[in-house]
Amino acid sequence: MKVIIVEEDKQTARAVIRVLKMIDESIKILAVANSLDTLHLQIGTYQQPDLVLINKQLIGETHYEVEARLLVTFNGIPLSYHAFRLNTLKLLPQGRFKQASSPDPKSGESCFPSVSGRPLDKFLATPPFRKRFLVTHKQEFLSIDVQDIAYFFSDNRFIFFKTFDNRKFLVEYRVDEIESMLDPLIFFRINRAYIISIHALSFIQPYPGGRFKISLNPPVDKELIVSRERLSDFRIWLGE
Repeated sequence: MKVIIVEEDKQTARAVIRVLKMIDESIKILAVANSLDTLHLQIGTYQQPDLVLINKQLIGETHYEVEARLLVTFNGIPLSYHAFRLNTLKLLPQGRFKQASSPDPKSGESCFPSVSGRPLDKFLATPPFRKRFLVTHKQEFLSIDVQDIAYFFSDNRFIFFKTFDNRKFLVEYRVDEIESMLDPLIFFRINRAYIISIHALSFIQPYPGGRFKISLNPPVDKELIVSRERLSDFRIWLGE
């Protein structure tokens, strides 16, 4: 099934993608649009979706032909999404589009048309998940498969990853960037510093405040606690 998501918050959109992938790994996310205006203007530039999943808050109460509804809890807040077939999208409300004329290449202006003053490069097609990372080791380059990585972590403003055979490598990305590169079915960001593979989990213990303390393999020489704001998503990721 091919799906387009309409959600203005990137983190929430990633949570929805995780839920969909847990429901069915074969679901393909064609794009994430940040508004209905963007969706209407750009719908023809992507593959035809089977469903368009729209945050209910963007359309309000409706009597449109809703194909299905999805309820997602994100950061403790229930969010409702309505699913539409492509041929019913014309019934949805549209704002006023601002179509940019072809800019002068020397002007430095974006070549994207804009929606409500926002450039359409904000319309984010979901990229393929990262398969490997190129790293340096003893003055050599190594290509490490993502499936060999147990977890990513920050340490003194540097970002590293550990492989399952306990090798440590430096990477030139921020934790936020790495999170967006990885398959959310396999990797989860448990707090500000750590992104872990499901295959690296050794055990999970209850922790004061309703949180979880986890142990990883290879071991980590510090206490690892799933942050409170990520706890609900963590439970979903584990299969709750």
